[in-house]
Amino acid sequence: MKSSVRIMIAALVIIFSMSGICYGASQNKFYTKGNTDYEAGQYDEAITDYNKAIELNPKSNRSYNNRGLSYCAKGQYDEAIADFTKAIELKPKRYRAYNNRGNAYYEKGKYDEAIADYTKVVELKPKHYRAYNNRGNAYYAKGEYEQAYADYTKTIELHPKDNSAYNNRGLVYYMKGQYELAIDDFTRSIELNPNDSEPYNNRGNAYKALGKHEKASADYTKAAELKPAQ
Repeated sequence: MKSSVRIMIAALVIIFSMSGICYGASQNKFYTKGNTDYEAGQYDEAITDYNKAIELNPKSNRSYNNRGLSYCAKGQYDEAIADFTKAIELKPKRYRAYNNRGNAYYEKGKYDEAIADYTKVVELKPKHYRAYNNRGNAYYAKGEYEQAYADYTKTIELHPKDNSAYNNRGLVYYMKGQYELAIDDFTRSIELNPNDSEPYNNRGNAYKALGKHEKASADYTKAAELKPAQ
């Protein structure tokens, strides 16, 4: 049974605003179709649609943002970062593009750049709990557990029903050898979302570290039921 710790990152954010009066219905048509294709998982088609929307309106920050999301979904993070950067240049206070670029940097392992973007998000929108969670993930990846703990705790303060923040804070406790506290957080994460395999896996690791092998086995089995090995 695989027993590596597993962290959760908040989702990328698509912009669905449909305003585009200056450039008429055509640009809106391609932009709207791009959103529909993105939601359907048709990322190449979405990119083509956003390309056309950008041709019609080169100043459409939302088209750059959403094309960046499509590139992210394809694992083309450099292209995504370029699009999010363009979206930010066009509208510097659009916090979603910073969050999305931070996620792309995170996926590339550029954690300092990710932290800088998530920090900008919370400067622009102080109650954006997902940005705190994501910044915590970047700190965690760097081994800066105190900063990660603070961000996960802030996420929980802002959004007490966020199961991912409990899971992720539990990982901090786990890495510090505070297994009972880790189990408490993984259990709370499970209570909030019983269908998520990650906290079961992670709680199994904590039980195993405490020598509670039957409980660990039960959690690993549950995790495998919820997320079978590929």
